[in-house]
Amino acid sequence: MDQTIVATALPVIALEFKALDQIVWVGTSYILETAFQPIYGGLSNIFGRKPVFLIAIFLFELGSLLCGLSVNMTMLIISRGIAGLGLVLTIISEIVPVQERGKYQGMIGGCFGIASVVGPLLGGVLTDKVSWRWAFLINIPLGVITFISVIFLLQLPSPTGSLWSKLLRIDWWGAFTLVVATILLLLSLNWAGTKYEWNDPIIIILLCLGSIGYIIFILIEAKFAEEPIAPLYLFKDLKLVACFSVTLFHGMVFFSLVLFIPLYFQVVKSESASTSGLELLPLIMGIVIMAIFSGQVISRTVFFTYGTFCVFGSILMAVGSGLVSTFTEDSSKSEIVIYSLIAGIGIGLIIQITILAGQGIAEPKDIATVTSLVAFFRTST
Repeated sequence: MDQTIVATALPVIALEFKALDQIVWVGTSYILETAFQPIYGGLSNIFGRKPVFLIAIFLFELGSLLCGLSVNMTMLIISRGIAGLGLVLTIISEIVPVQERGKYQGMIGGCFGIASVVGPLLGGVLTDKVSWRWAFLINIPLGVITFISVIFLLQLPSPTGSLWSKLLRIDWWGAFTLVVATILLLLSLNWAGTKYEWNDPIIIILLCLGSIGYIIFILIEAKFAEEPIAPLYLFKDLKLVACFSVTLFHGMVFFSLVLFIPLYFQVVKSESASTSGLELLPLIMGIVIMAIFSGQVISRTVFFTYGTFCVFGSILMAVGSGLVSTFTEDSSKSEIVIYSLIAGIGIGLIIQITILAGQGIAEPKDIATVTSLVAFFRTST
């Protein structure tokens, strides 16, 4: 819900702060957490899933509170980045057997789908009727309930050992290098073509430094890290590489459409935030239905493979997003609905499958790491 509730509020926020040119940074700062996803995998292996999950919820709550209290666009962007640090996806692998994960991942997909439908509508209503700040502040009571539920209801084993011994196991240099390299790369890609030209020395320097950072990170993981956050042997498995690749392009399409379709309706079609939330429904409904369907089918039948869903989903996703890119001021309602629905069906077919595939391929000791890497590749776009 947090990913989609903001989409309909962003144009209004940008106008209030007179910062329409910075609107993309609200989304970008949120996905800066991509650099931390592999770190979550390593930390959950060292400290246990439950403590890391609770820390993630706390960071999400803190960031949401600061977003709601923001007085300018800079504060909002920084606060959104803090909220983004609170994303972690490793719990399902710990509490559900591999043969049952499709069903439960499908249920999670259903929750995601419901939240995705509610998000844009609620964001639009809150923005129009109350204040855009409640698009963030609404996370506080929901997060508190989740935090308390995890403390009392989620029972997971905790690794043994002293706190100091656990701290020594953390891949500090790898984590630092990955975060810095990812931030440099995202800065260059977001500034290029907007704040600076693509051939501007600042963009070139940032791209070079980001690339060098990733090379250093690979060397650290290969030669120095005792418990690497991204073990290189995982990338020798072509199935996992394929899983990461599909996830990368899936994230490109998903986040682009969710962020920019509401902007299209509010800026090009001159519609309200509430109406732009309604216009996003065809895309979201396609995602919801197919996310539930794919998870259930994978677990209950032997007629479809992960690859089958990824192939058909990728085709529909590419066709649908290509059609969405043809939207103009004169596009009809039927074109908008059909094109958005096609893209949504493609996205929904893949959204659960890559996580399930990665967890199914990985060894038990690598499940948390693989799940975090899938999240990294999805949101790094």
